[in-house]
Amino acid sequence: MAHALSVPRRHSVVAPGVARLRRALLATVVLSRFCLYLLPVTYAAAQTPLVEPGGVVDAASFTAPVVPGSLVSIFGTNLASGNMSASGIPLPLTLGSVSVSFNGIAAPLLFVSPLQINAQLPWEVSATGAVSVVVNNGAAASAPQTVQVGAFSPGLFAVGGYAVAINPDGSLAAPTGAIPGYPSHPATPGDPLLLLGSGFGPVNPVGITGNNSMDATRYAVATPSVTIGGVAAPVTFAGLSPQFVGVYQINVTMPSTQLPANAAPLQIQTGGVTGTVETTIAVGAGWPQWAQNPQHTSNPAVVGQSLNEILANIVYDPLVSEEQAATYDELVVHYQVPLVDGNDVYMEYKSGTYNANDFATQTWGENKFTWQNGQLIQQWQYASDWKAPGSANDFWEPVFHAALGNGLIYLPGASGSVIELDKTTGAVIQRFAPFGADPNTDETGPITVDANGNLYYNVVQVVTANGFYGNDSTNSWLVKVTAGGAVSMANYPALMAAQAPSSSAQCVTSFDTSQLPWPPSTTATPATSTCGSQRAGVNVSPAIAPDGTIYTVSRAHFNDRYAFLLALNPDLSLKWAASFRNLLHDGCGVPVANGGWLPANGTPGGCRAGALLGVDPLTNQPGDGSVLDDASSTPVVAPDGSVLFGAWNRYNYAQGHMLHFDASGNFLGAFGFGWDTTPAIYVHNGTWSMVTKNNHYGGIGSYCDDSANCPPDRTTNNPASPEQYFVTQLDANLNIEWSFQNTNTDSCTRNPDGSLTCVSDHPNGFEWCVNSPAIDANGVVYANSEDGNLFAIGQGGTVMLQIFQQLALGAAYTPASIGGDGKIYSQNDGHLFVAGN
Repeated sequence: MAHALSVPRRHSVVAPGVARLRRALLATVVLSRFCLYLLPVTYAAAQTPLVEPGGVVDAASFTAPVVPGSLVSIFGTNLASGNMSASGIPLPLTLGSVSVSFNGIAAPLLFVSPLQINAQLPWEVSATGAVSVVVNNGAAASAPQTVQVGAFSPGLFAVGGYAVAINPDGSLAAPTGAIPGYPSHPATPGDPLLLLGSGFGPVNPVGITGNNSMDATRYAVATPSVTIGGVAAPVTFAGLSPQFVGVYQINVTMPSTQLPANAAPLQIQTGGVTGTVETTIAVGAGWPQWAQNPQHTSNPAVVGQSLNEILANIVYDPLVSEEQAATYDELVVHYQVPLVDGNDVYMEYKSGTYNANDFATQTWGENKFTWQNGQLIQQWQYASDWKAPGSANDFWEPVFHAALGNGLIYLPGASGSVIELDKTTGAVIQRFAPFGADPNTDETGPITVDANGNLYYNVVQVVTANGFYGNDSTNSWLVKVTAGGAVSMANYPALMAAQAPSSSAQCVTSFDTSQLPWPPSTTATPATSTCGSQRAGVNVSPAIAPDGTIYTVSRAHFNDRYAFLLALNPDLSLKWAASFRNLLHDGCGVPVANGGWLPANGTPGGCRAGALLGVDPLTNQPGDGSVLDDASSTPVVAPDGSVLFGAWNRYNYAQGHMLHFDASGNFLGAFGFGWDTTPAIYVHNGTWSMVTKNNHYGGIGSYCDDSANCPPDRTTNNPASPEQYFVTQLDANLNIEWSFQNTNTDSCTRNPDGSLTCVSDHPNGFEWCVNSPAIDANGVVYANSEDGNLFAIGQGGTVMLQIFQQLALGAAYTPASIGGDGKIYSQNDGHLFVAGN
């Protein structure tokens, strides 16, 4: 197929391999009405043709008015002596002795038959008022029939009851197998979709009657608006289809928030005119990026399958044993969420060698798998040149995280670049490299794709010869790559110049251990050190609100307490920045019953006697929300526009806090767990709730690491707040609605023969090791525990099912995802697990 349209996009506006399908579809569409009208009657050519009153209609919508340049269908009797189709382009003005004219202007003919003619209304016909049509069948001419003409009358071609809406792989956006003879599957949210229609009005350059547009790209003068299931679908191109005469092509991006449906209404408006004939498409559910969508809510409207059996078990990290050996037998590595796109699954893989002193000795890449006969079969593998910054001496291993969008897949690359791959073949299309080949510049955190197909990602520039924190951050950026390939960026130090301390300023740290118990006095001030420059938090993925506001998180390079939630406009200018400093008042002396965490002042684990009420004992100030580079927390945009972010604190047994801000940056409140978690959102009954792990850690002192002043046995030392491990659902005001506690005490290992060996060694249960749970359409929560089980927890906090995966394992927290068919994708011990019916 020839290159279709030269429009400002990074890939062809025509999906590969679509031409054959579209020709067949068009033939079916324009003949479909004929097939309905065809009767087994022989007509004599000598009879006078008759055009039915109201019998001239748009060929796509079968309504009037008709629009110059578009295809029309003419219905009547004795229109031709037989059936005949045009054999080439330009379309002929006479076909089987038949000709048609509008106000005396000859019309190109696509198809003629006794009962129906398909023709192009010449571009030269006036777009206002009525014209007369005359059909000459070679023996006689019909009486003139009046036809209403308008500038716009948008409609889409349809086949089998579904709009001709073409997926990137050339299939129709209809239920699988719904249209015999044509490949079809539901459209995936976030993917491009190509629509074929008629009646979209004038184009520039002007159309040539009878000809297609292989010679030039012809854009619609009026850009249409499209909704799918009532949700706006961004239009990336509107104009004439290159191959066909009189057919318009509208390229849209499927809304990333689109709900699954077998028949989602598709409506188009252009030039102030709304299409009157409703067409539909089928919409599936995908998991194209971190936390499922640009708002990071992890809640596809799909019912999860039952956790009856393990359907797939694939090793993606063969270096786990080396990683554990270097980190006290724990797996402190962040991994990508499995991306699900219809029948396809994309997952990171690792290779190379592991060196705790240099993460860069490893190789990261992406595998594509496809479900075939109940098995996940690898289709391709691509090794990226991206390297994780730092080492195990600096922080937990950062995440390599791809994203799907625009019918493509995007991978982190070297030097702050992003690599664009053909998601079908894994072939490189192009690389966006705004920083050249600078070895000290790194893409950090998952790539986000918004509803318009724009990419957002963070970049940090640090000279790491002396370790990640050996030198100040040189620079840091939020990068935006538009659907058209234009790159822009915002500089974090510049964005934060007015709000944050300067890089050389002194920032508060904490009291010295020689001064325990903390705080030393009610007037004591802690030590300070150089703040460092503001930069993106490692692993932070930007969140995009429905109104286009971009949310991201910044911190001082040398001091995690000086952190901010940033709201940016779509042009990357700063809307506001909200500080995480001095927000919290649940520290010293606040009873557990009143929302505090610590034992009483003057007792082991508590603050010094007489300490100020509510302060963080480490600083003698209200508590801060810290942004650690070990964490993978990212902002979440709730349905009411408010924003959630999981921050860290040491003074509440290192649980941190979930911080809640409104859309203007005002602090609304906090919940007493936020460490390394991106909460999922459950929408129900006109409101929303959030779900997070809620680990009440033991084996760690309340606010310090000195066992005399902060005993590690939490349950004994602080029975009002014992060691316990929950998955918790909160309402929109962060009040607990329900919690489920993991009380399992058994550490199990799956043996090569599939059997389990278990030992009871966790008397207080196991931590939840999920950093981003998934919630299905019924509110069922899917989450990993460090006991090796994947749990399905129903509303109210009741376990519905659980399934053991590979190993009870202390691990960095891993995400879960749900496929469009309800399969559950999970991770344990460097394995990708899929569970379902």
